[in-house]
Amino acid sequence: MGCMKSAAVTLLLLSFLLNVADSYPKFDSSRMSCGKCSLVLNDFLSKDHAQIYQCKGCCFSRAYPTPQMKMQTMSVPKNITSEASCCVAKHSYEMMQGTIPVRNHTECHCSTCYYHKLI
Repeated sequence: MGCMKSAAVTLLLLSFLLNVADSYPKFDSSRMSCGKCSLVLNDFLSKDHAQIYQCKGCCFSRAYPTPQMKMQTMSVPKNITSEASCCVAKHSYEMMQGTIPVRNHTECHCSTCYYHKLI
């Protein structure tokens, strides 16, 4: 009798999980991967009269152990050194979207990530 109750509970739980998974909103799985750096229409910012394009995609990145000689010269030694390039706008211009200034990208390329640049 205990085995039947446990099987019934298991089936009930399984049917509940399948129902939740089936009701989950459908999404485009092709957008999950990171494609080549290119211009993409921004659906959120684009309106009927103005289309806003933004750079999107992946470029190069890597991490490697910091050489011992270099660690000795660091004020705060770090075991891992990283290099990266990001998908950034080569050319863009500012336009107004309502009352908000927005940069509309016209060309993209892989370059130094803004958060990696020294100012």
